Amino acid sequence: MNTEVPRRALPGAARVASLWVLLSALACGESAKPNPADARPVAPQSAVQKAVQTDLTASTTTTSPTFSSYIATLPPAQVTASITQTLEASWDPTLQSLNYPPIYPQGWSIEYYAGGEKLAKVPTTVSEWAEVSRVVARGGLDVEGVDGERQAIVSRSTAPRIVVRAVFSGGVVGDGWDVFFDPGYTRIFNVHHHNNLNEIMCRDLVTGTTCPGFPMKLTQTSVRSTGRIDAASNNFWQPTVTLPAAEGQPSKLAWDCVDLTNATRCARPVVVSEFTSANIKRTNDNTDIKRNNFNDHTDPVVIGRKMYTIGFVSGGKARITCLDMATGTECPGVELPENGSADESGLTAVGTRLYVVPGFGKNLDCYDSASPTWARCPGTWPQPVKDQAGKFVNGSPVWALPDATGEIQHICANNVCFKLDGSAHTLPPGFVAELQAHPVMGNANPIFQYGGGSSSGTKVAWPYSIIATTKSTWAMCWDMATDAKCADKFPVQVPVLYTTIFDPEQPDCLWTNTDNGVIRNFDVRTGNQGCTGASTRISFKTPVSVPRLSCDPASRVYQYKSFKLTSPDPSLYTTATLTVRDSNGQPLPAWSKLPIDRANPVVDLTSLSTNETGLTPSFDVSADITNANVVPASEIRVTTGAPPQLCWDLASPPFSACPIGPKLASTAASPPRETIVTAKGSLTNTGTTTPYTNQDVPTSVATANFDTCGTRLTAKVVSLSDGSPVAGATVFLLDSAGNPILDANGQPASAVSAADGSLEFPVWAGDYTLKMSGTDSYLPAFMNVTAGGSGMTTPTNGTVVSNAVTTAVNQTSHVDITVTNNRPTQPPPPAGNDEAWFQGSGCTAAGGAQSALVVMLVLGGLVVLRRRGA
Repeated sequence: MNTEVPRRALPGAARVASLWVLLSALACGESAKPNPADARPVAPQSAVQKAVQTDLTASTTTTSPTFSSYIATLPPAQVTASITQTLEASWDPTLQSLNYPPIYPQGWSIEYYAGGEKLAKVPTTVSEWAEVSRVVARGGLDVEGVDGERQAIVSRSTAPRIVVRAVFSGGVVGDGWDVFFDPGYTRIFNVHHHNNLNEIMCRDLVTGTTCPGFPMKLTQTSVRSTGRIDAASNNFWQPTVTLPAAEGQPSKLAWDCVDLTNATRCARPVVVSEFTSANIKRTNDNTDIKRNNFNDHTDPVVIGRKMYTIGFVSGGKARITCLDMATGTECPGVELPENGSADESGLTAVGTRLYVVPGFGKNLDCYDSASPTWARCPGTWPQPVKDQAGKFVNGSPVWALPDATGEIQHICANNVCFKLDGSAHTLPPGFVAELQAHPVMGNANPIFQYGGGSSSGTKVAWPYSIIATTKSTWAMCWDMATDAKCADKFPVQVPVLYTTIFDPEQPDCLWTNTDNGVIRNFDVRTGNQGCTGASTRISFKTPVSVPRLSCDPASRVYQYKSFKLTSPDPSLYTTATLTVRDSNGQPLPAWSKLPIDRANPVVDLTSLSTNETGLTPSFDVSADITNANVVPASEIRVTTGAPPQLCWDLASPPFSACPIGPKLASTAASPPRETIVTAKGSLTNTGTTTPYTNQDVPTSVATANFDTCGTRLTAKVVSLSDGSPVAGATVFLLDSAGNPILDANGQPASAVSAADGSLEFPVWAGDYTLKMSGTDSYLPAFMNVTAGGSGMTTPTNGTVVSNAVTTAVNQTSHVDITVTNNRPTQPPPPAGNDEAWFQGSGCTAAGGAQSALVVMLVLGGLVVLRRRGA
């Protein structure tokens, strides 16, 4: 994790793609207009036959004068062999800097160098990244020549049957709301909730040990804190709300991103929505869970590679927000006709449909995310969430339920249920009676809905609470096929229970997460704690079994060719079948339970469409394997969308080149400089290494000047009486200790307010204060730091000094200054002397107006006489 506070931020949307810009982006509430999270060029897929690439290529895209993206691509290896390949890049670290890990082929290793010295670890801080001048990525691959112009490979992988640990310590009271798993099913994650510890936690599924690099800080975390992992990129996303720039300032809806491959925040760690959150953040107060703004963005669900979330926004609106996880940009959502609050809201997805309740006393509604206009789902929607007496009841969570065959056919807002078209439900009567008697409720809290249910096959599970007597919490499991409890031991008492989550690999394993910092699992066949048996599902997942070679996850597979079960030996099983599941885990009808011939355990995949599978399908084997020591293995042959690539981003000027404050900045321009970035590559086959042609990429880079390294400290002076701007007020610039900042002449730096009351200091990044003293014309009333800090200060002995103001590169910090008038007031008009008052007052008294009228009549008469004389 980056623990060094950055003193420099990159300008523009492209430059916020650095690790150390996180704090300044949050402080300034930067808008997230569509700009890819990892804006790198990628190899396009095309069905048109092209000439086979034979040498290394490299190119750059300059997205701003201070930010360049590079891509180096190896040619397809035209051999059939096990080979080793390398890709490397080098640059001048005095002109450009790397700020986060490059993207390189999955399964490869990467090394970082400072000059000729190899670094002992991956850089984590701004200064460590600034030292890097070269990266080298290296990995092996089993290739089978070219298919057209593309690389053909065979990927060999195993699918060990995992025996998960029964209990995990959350490490803190208030552990989090639920649990979720990585695509390879090796790690378990949870997010600590309502900002007690705004972190994501990761543990090894088998040993329970903490994953390297975790826990990792997030922006803010809600009461129902959770997120989703995009399997194609292996990035974790969490809906959040930005921190305000200052106390009482508004925040934005946003999404946190964590790169799980490198255990770091993503290149663009926070994607900020265009929408402002409904509530104001209560600084250093996370106890008010109903009105604190960390709950304004909650309940994420995923359809394809898009995340949908309930957002509560300014203006008294609720909406479904959308994040495109493929590009890391906000996508169009929909404003809901009703507005509620997060305490009893809910959202879930069935196919492309989104079912939503925006709060207590609101209707259950349905929208089709595939519709360009966000049309309501077919059927009778919306539906009131009312009990049999006609009273509105808690409608959270919104969860989908199966019928006796395991097919999702119903939707429930807690215990108020309908068919998917809004008609009356046909759920089993025993289940209905149990759910009515014990609706979903977590942590024995009827005020804020903590509970969440889930389903797997024909089984459903949910938490409920008994609050009349013991305030106890219980986990219930029900089998729709038998309309009975999953086992006699259910319900199982679990202290301060939040959620029940079925394991994605072991359908008979149920996970719970609680407020006491303990994560548990239960075998639903017995109700006993601990899923002690190994997973019965043998699953070869594409993100694990087929390596991503290019920078674009969509180029992982161009065409599937075949699947071969290589272990166990055919003599160790009698029957085996293959089922292909799409990226959402759903079996493809034409690819379900295909027999695997023991004499030739190969299944032809050439007619399997990548459009049908999505980017991350799985190949699941069912076999009657009796030997528990056998580790299943497979060979999957594919044609890749692109050969190995290395993608990296360089910023200019590097962090170390920027002047550091506190001091005034020179605004003089300096021209860009030309530099060379070099890409190299090689192929090693049967011990012989063949280098490719080095590729030099000329780049024009920005140098350290005010445009690239400077910042502005602004202020506005207004009158206390009516808020009007005050011109001519002098303000002095000090450092954070109160010492004067000197100008080019060695005098204390000052600025005078313009006609609109504004003034400005061009400075380098640092900590400053402003000072004003009283004059004959005005007296300072107070200063209020509104950007780059916070807090109000009042005068001492006629002088006021602001709180500290922290300035960041290419950001503006601001102080509001309010003064009182120190001029003597005009005397009232003298009684009985209209003529005298007129002479000094500008015709404001009644007598003066009469005198003015006389003068005007006389002058008018003279003009008339003059015209007649003419």
